[in-house]
Amino acid sequence: MIIDSSSIIIFSKINKLDLLVKLYKQIEITPEIYKETVEEGLLIEAPDAMLIKKFTKEGKIKVVKLNDKYTVISKELGKTYPQIGAGESDAISLCLQKNDKTLIIDEANARKVAKLYRLRPIGSLRVLLDLYIKKYIEERELRLIIGEMTKNKFRIGGDVINEFWNMFEKIKRR
Repeated sequence: MIIDSSSIIIFSKINKLDLLVKLYKQIEITPEIYKETVEEGLLIEAPDAMLIKKFTKEGKIKVVKLNDKYTVISKELGKTYPQIGAGESDAISLCLQKNDKTLIIDEANARKVAKLYRLRPIGSLRVLLDLYIKKYIEERELRLIIGEMTKNKFRIGGDVINEFWNMFEKIKRR
């Protein structure tokens, strides 16, 4: 599963990268995303950077280089849509390069851009629902994780969290 910088950072900050690996087996990022999350994170001594680095060394997170064509596409995405970051444009470009339709990306503008390219962006909250559906986590842990995410500056709009809990209740009743 391809993931952008902010999404992998939030799962790392709450020490739940293992759940991503359990659910998707292989997590893929680009060198730019690695730079943003690990190299720049280490400069500010961010503990989440060490965890992402560890998972990368263990092969649970794979760094996949964009080929020349998709490096150009990533740069063009950044110019055309200045509201999205380099990690987000790289994640979208990696999906296009691999002909993979799904990626984990939370930022609203980046999700809109991904959809323009016929990709299926899923957010961190959707990942939590999938973990619950597959019985990797129970309701209590899901609630704790969301609490941890919000403590770690994961921004969730009121409408989004309400939609999430409504969807969760429907899934729970199945």
